[in-house]
Amino acid sequence: MRKIFYKIFFVAAIIFFANNFSVRAEQLQYLDERTVADILANTETAQKTDQIILVVDHNFSLWNKTSEGWWRRDMETYCGYGKNGLKENRHAGDRTTPIGSFPILYAFGKSPNPGTSMTYREITPYSYLSSEQETYNTWIESPQRRMSGEHLIDYYQYKYAMNIGFNINPTIYGKGSAIFLHCKSYDRWWTEGCVSLVEQDMVELLQRSRDGEYMIIVQNIEDIEKY
Repeated sequence: MRKIFYKIFFVAAIIFFANNFSVRAEQLQYLDERTVADILANTETAQKTDQIILVVDHNFSLWNKTSEGWWRRDMETYCGYGKNGLKENRHAGDRTTPIGSFPILYAFGKSPNPGTSMTYREITPYSYLSSEQETYNTWIESPQRRMSGEHLIDYYQYKYAMNIGFNINPTIYGKGSAIFLHCKSYDRWWTEGCVSLVEQDMVELLQRSRDGEYMIIVQNIEDIEKY
């Protein structure tokens, strides 16, 4: 009886993961590299950095500027985002992912640095991304008291992650905090407002990334030029 149970469980697990990842393969709409490279070259973001993470709906890609000044795609995959979609003027709790151009502030995770040259913060039992008014949208180490906000060690999705520079300079209380790029949840693609990748893609991205990177999030290719 026990053997039958384990066989059923094993088959069900295979079906679950096969379905989960087949959705990614079927829904990924590959972007034309030359078209996107030409658009990126004329953006304001391209004048600030030589490395851009690009999210166009569920299409996720990493672009690097060559020594000749051209943009080259070095990675492309499927990503998840907020349950209620992408939105320009998002606010805390609306389950949307912000549209726009944002600096990547730093990488972080529950696990040790997987090989990125970016600034990497390892999560401790006292690490929070604060939602309190005085320290809103700021990483705080608080061994003395439990803070309001994301207690980072509680989330397995933060095994590897990056902090997207949304709602900084200025930071507006209530606009939203803790907008990350992180590992996908086990059972779903959607998030509360972050962008998600399967773990192996997150590790590959970290290994290819460096400080000074920017991220552009848009719904359609033609919107890239706004940023």
